[in-house]
Amino acid sequence: MKKATIRSHYLPRTYLKHFLVNDGLVMYMKGEKFFKDENKTLEQRILKVKGEEGLKNIGLQNHLYNPNVDGLSSDELEEIFQKYGEDFYDETIREIERLQIGSPIPQNIKDNLSMFFASMRLRTPFFKKEVEKIDEVFIKHMMAGKMKLTTLEDLIQEYKKIKGEEISLEIATKIHKSFIEKDYKLEYPNGIFIKTALMMLDEHVDIFHQMTLNIFKSDEHRYFTTSDNPLVYFVPQEYLNVYVGPKSLVSNHCEVFFALTKNLGAHLSWRKESEIIQKANRVSVDRFNFNISRHSLDYLFSPIEMNSMKDFVKEYYPYPFDFRIS
Repeated sequence: MKKATIRSHYLPRTYLKHFLVNDGLVMYMKGEKFFKDENKTLEQRILKVKGEEGLKNIGLQNHLYNPNVDGLSSDELEEIFQKYGEDFYDETIREIERLQIGSPIPQNIKDNLSMFFASMRLRTPFFKKEVEKIDEVFIKHMMAGKMKLTTLEDLIQEYKKIKGEEISLEIATKIHKSFIEKDYKLEYPNGIFIKTALMMLDEHVDIFHQMTLNIFKSDEHRYFTTSDNPLVYFVPQEYLNVYVGPKSLVSNHCEVFFALTKNLGAHLSWRKESEIIQKANRVSVDRFNFNISRHSLDYLFSPIEMNSMKDFVKEYYPYPFDFRIS
């Protein structure tokens, strides 16, 4: 029986190879964990990756797709994601590159990209963190409310019923306080993230298929960048209100950014307009790169060294949105 691979590539090499320039790629380590590591210098947070072989060692996380379920391996999970656009990504890109500026986007290209967008939205460590964060916020909110109505005596009795042993009033007080102040950590099995991702794949394909797609094509001197959270979406600040949050994908004003290659960027919105290949100027490329960089988790990937990317290893920029219950 074949042993399942440990390393799960959430950014497939099929995708990342399209960002190589002169057989190279630059990775910027911009996550909080790198700033907490005192032994990691600024220079060490910038890694030059050489060739397609080098891509084997980036855009991955050990055991990410391991569901810890008998009869289902991480390889099988990765194969499912591959079928959502990755298997025919190279041919899709070749078709786009043959289209001229102003050309309408053929339906088969949009169909293929909608599948890939869905996969790349859901298969990443960022989405795993997002799923766990939302669940954690709800659980801690409910437990805090419950604990406010629980006396220390009730807590001691409940603990004895569950654990079969008594705890002191001092320990009960600490437990009571930690629940009310939400000062504790929850651990999540991979199965929750994997189940959520698989359940939402087709739903996301349908959403992206309904949105208006425009593809921006830049010249060889202006490059799009990508990240460990390659599909970025948000509702612009001016459209936020009590009913519409910043992470509402189906809001009328939501915008989606995704760098297809170093010279191709896909933008989706709910505006009813023509779906065409557009010429990307410096402003539009900068807009893509700014949004993709700001909405990343731990890593940025650039075809070449860029001063704007270096800013992210000089100063920590956290993900701009956080889910809370007040």
